[in-house]
Amino acid sequence: MDNPLTFVCISDTHSQYIDLPQGDVFIHCGDFSTHGEYFEVLQFIDWLKQLPFKYKVVIGGNHDIFLDTEKYEKLLKNRFHKNKQQDHKKLQQELKQNCIYLENSSVVIEGYKIWGSPYSPTIPLNPWAFQVEPEDGEEFWKIMEEGSDIVLTHGAPLGHSSYVHTYRPTEGEWGDEALAKRIKEVKPLYHIFGHVHEGYGMTEEDGIKYVNCAILDEQYELAEKAYVFQLPRRVVQEKEGLEQS
Repeated sequence: MDNPLTFVCISDTHSQYIDLPQGDVFIHCGDFSTHGEYFEVLQFIDWLKQLPFKYKVVIGGNHDIFLDTEKYEKLLKNRFHKNKQQDHKKLQQELKQNCIYLENSSVVIEGYKIWGSPYSPTIPLNPWAFQVEPEDGEEFWKIMEEGSDIVLTHGAPLGHSSYVHTYRPTEGEWGDEALAKRIKEVKPLYHIFGHVHEGYGMTEEDGIKYVNCAILDEQYELAEKAYVFQLPRRVVQEKEGLEQS
């Protein structure tokens, strides 16, 4: 492949940082913080600023609580940031000024449509940001846009790097059945996600590549490298090769 478009993907870094290989598009699939603390977010933004990628695409995760505005104001602020002066809307603005932030939205980068969502299944009795109740999943994931070449989600689809053995409250399947169904309908080239720390790696089914790019293990220790893949460059008409919606 001559002069390919190179994607460098990580997830679930929880305020830890690694050296990254060279590439064109940097992707972070959420949980860049542990509790969405002010210092964590600013540290991540400073790190983003230094990355040499032409495009930097970020989605949130369930730990990035400051991004879930409605739930943060109603519940999460009192749970995690009680008695702290933290302007979550200002943090959101600063983040969005330094990356392409996707929240149930898409961007076209050099001819490839990338759609991203920070949502993952609800953890029983353990409220975090961007959670979907299992019974609501099928209706919720209709929001995923047809024609997406690459889909980014924080949560894992059922059956692909989604089984939890150790680090969650209970062992079992943490994949999202409704998400898996919708992915099969949209048929992207790649579905990139994280959330399940012990599931790093790539699987393939029906021509779709499923990539869990969570780089921390179940003990929240750095264990993996960035996942890198390449696609042939497409001829694009946009002057900057970028179109966001």
